[in-house]
Parts: sequence; C-alpha cells; structure tokens
Amino acid sequence: MRQRALLALAVLAMAAPSCGSDEVASAPASAPTTKSTSFEETRDAILAAVESGDYDALRPLIKPDIFLSDFGFGEEPDPVGRWEAMGTKPLETMWVLLRMQYVVRETNEGTLHQWPNYDADSEPGDLTSEDRELLSTVLTKNELKQALTAEYGYIGPRLGILADGTWWFFILEPGP
Repeated sequence: MRQRALLALAVLAMAAPSCGSDEVASAPASAPTTKSTSFEETRDAILAAVESGDYDALRPLIKPDIFLSDFGFGEEPDPVGRWEAMGTKPLETMWVLLRMQYVVRETNEGTLHQWPNYDADSEPGDLTSEDRELLSTVLTKNELKQALTAEYGYIGPRLGILADGTWWFFILEPGP
C-alpha cells in the first residue's frame, strides 16, 4: 500500500503543471553527431544495454536513493534484478519508450526529459498511430486502452532522465 501511495505521489508530481512551457522533442533515429548532453549519454547507455540484452549494464545508471520504479522510491536497492526476473519485457519497453517523442519540462528535481510525451492532461485521441503501433509491441490491447484514458490521461509505461544525466524513473506498469 505504501509503495502504491509513493507511486501515486510521484506520478502526480511528474504530471503537475510546471513553470514555463513543455517542449516536445523527437527521439533521434540514430546517435547524434554533435557532442551529447548528459541526458543523451544516459539515454544512449540505456539503449546500448537494451540492444545487447545486458541488464547488468543498467545498474551503474541507477542511483537507488533517487530512482523511482514500480517497486517504490528508494526502497528497492536493485530494481534491475526485479526487471531481469520479469524476462525481456522491461528491456523491450525501454526500447519502445526511447524511440518515441519525449517532452522536456521543469520539475522540482530539475529539467526532465520524459518518454513518451503524454501526461495526465493527454486525451485518448492524442495517441498517434505511430505511438500506438510502438506501444502495442509491449502492451496488450486492453493495457494499451487503459494506458491513456479521458479520466486519468496517460498512465502507461514511462521513463525519465534529468538533464544532468540522472535516470530518475522507469515505470513499467500502468497506474494513476
């Protein structure tokens, strides 16, 4: 119950309107040719681990006292072990999310790059056909329908990296 409350608070904090405007950006199809920023380096490291199927390569990217996952905030010392026990779905979901457009917004932790670019204010009609196709590779038809509702907006899988390269969260399971 406590983990669910923490997760709900974190989702609300991420979905709350921020000062200034949100900026939507596309994930590049290939590695950038200019010098990467820290968030790009973390994104690329996650993608490299995903593409090689190497869960162990994700461990150095996580700061347990900051990282939020389905297993709680700072309470799970090794979310990677839990993901590994789940098989390939967590890796596949990371790959899908990081191929979608992301949004840049200001949070209490700093500038956040969040995948996908949907949030609590999104409507079911906002989901593009390309994103629907990508998400359908990791979500069942029913999970996809529940991931974006008029009542809660987008509550599906999401991943966030702060501008300084801190991997802040990966939420695999949908929930308000």
